[in-house]
Amino acid sequence: MTSASTPALSEAASGETAPGVPAVPSDLAPERPPRASEEAARSLRGKGRVFRALMRLPDPALDAVVRRTQRPSRPSARVVDPALVARDRIGAVDRTMPGVPVTWIDRPRAARAAVIQVHGGGFLSGESPAHWRWLEELRRRAGVAAAMVHYRMPPRSPYPAAVDDVVAVIRELAERAEVRDGHWVLSGDSAGGGVVLAALQRLRAEHGPMPAGVLLTAPWTDLTLSDPQVTEAAERDELLDIAGIRRAAARYAGGYALDDPRISPRFGTVEGLPPTLIVTGSDDMLAGDARALAADLRAAAVPVVLVDQDGGQHDYPIMTEDPAAQWALRRQVVFVREACGMRD
Repeated sequence: MTSASTPALSEAASGETAPGVPAVPSDLAPERPPRASEEAARSLRGKGRVFRALMRLPDPALDAVVRRTQRPSRPSARVVDPALVARDRIGAVDRTMPGVPVTWIDRPRAARAAVIQVHGGGFLSGESPAHWRWLEELRRRAGVAAAMVHYRMPPRSPYPAAVDDVVAVIRELAERAEVRDGHWVLSGDSAGGGVVLAALQRLRAEHGPMPAGVLLTAPWTDLTLSDPQVTEAAERDELLDIAGIRRAAARYAGGYALDDPRISPRFGTVEGLPPTLIVTGSDDMLAGDARALAADLRAAAVPVVLVDQDGGQHDYPIMTEDPAAQWALRRQVVFVREACGMRD
């Protein structure tokens, strides 16, 4: 349960709200969420087969594939009006230091509020069409701008490249006053959720700019995979498998130990972090990560909301569109608006 000193909703799937935390309006979310559908789970099986086949490739072949999938993309014109899309490079100096690519949706609206998204993909691939669809839905419903950070990944750029890129983007956007203090949320899913947590821990230690809220969807924050729930949930996870994500973890870590808090920020300290919404599901192999992180945040008196959805697969609000995913998305929209102080 929630610490007495922390105004937070400890089990968001129950629909109960602790004192001090705004309730989700009944027109945005039912009192109890629907169970994730079996159809949604089955829809991920094809993606899971592709992931497992990819992770069985020898390194040279795998490297050739991921170099193509890591190229920064733009949202489809069917998803986002191209007139709203703009590409920038944050921290550009010259050709040898070209900066971090960032793709904006409705950039002028950042003067009011924004979500900065760090995509998942197992440190193997860039953002998928599903990421763009979800981000546009979140942005549009919340009434904010959105930015996708195209951070560097292995094999060319293992740790600390991804964290360096996210920290650089946050620092420069804050220095430019392109995002308003107290009116932006930092978001990450899966591997991107771990990068977000590591970046926040570094920014906090360096007294850097911090978001008004943190949105984590199926965060992967313990690359050791030491939680016993990993093995138990792996039997139901249609998207991930243990051997594949172990290999992905080793590629990201480079020469660092997997239990180093810089690699697995779950082992770092969380005191002083912003209010956080974490979304996971019972059939996500990494659900134990999310639950443990939520417990750590509560113990550190950080306001935290945990959405732990029955039957939810890994990254289900992004990768599926069934009623359970839509319920979770509505919770995320409300969180973004509340964190950014949007009342109208």
